[in-house]
Amino acid sequence: MYLDYFHIRRSMFGYIDKNVEISYPLRISNPKNVFLYDNCHLPANTNISAINAKFIMKANSGAGKGLTIRTGNHATIIGRFYRTIREQEKPIGYDHDVIVEEDVWIGCNVTILSGVIVGRGSTIGAGAVLTRSVPPYSVYGGIPGKFIKFKWSVEQILQHECVLYPLEKRYRKEDLIQIQKLYSSITSHNNLPIDF
Repeated sequence: MYLDYFHIRRSMFGYIDKNVEISYPLRISNPKNVFLYDNCHLPANTNISAINAKFIMKANSGAGKGLTIRTGNHATIIGRFYRTIREQEKPIGYDHDVIVEEDVWIGCNVTILSGVIVGRGSTIGAGAVLTRSVPPYSVYGGIPGKFIKFKWSVEQILQHECVLYPLEKRYRKEDLIQIQKLYSSITSHNNLPIDF
């Protein structure tokens, strides 16, 4: 049990910035596929499965205890029990990177599934299960994760980004207006577009 939860060392990661905070115990399958950037926090009781795809957490993002990341899915093959299918037998398309953009706060006991991108500046409510990507500066919660609201107005986001990001990394006003227009009337995931 000790080796399962305490054996992960910084040298085992694909990339880990010197300012990343790690809290044990944690369990990571294939840490070479985990990339953690400046001033991130990987909390206690984190469970990351990144066997065939990457988990990337960008600068200044963090999470509460109990974060679960799954970059892959079990395969199904006709005539086989799913428990008998090995990783190398999985058909293409079952594994996708999970990316947490900059300045994201993830609450306790959140699960993020294969292929999800959590947009910059977002807040994910405790206990949420994210099955689809999240637009920037939004608040998501629930099972499955649903859009709740935008954290700020377009003008507030522009003001925030003006302080923190160089011009070439900032969102354009037109892009933010389009994103907010697309999501502002949505109340359930059934109507959510996959891409933003």
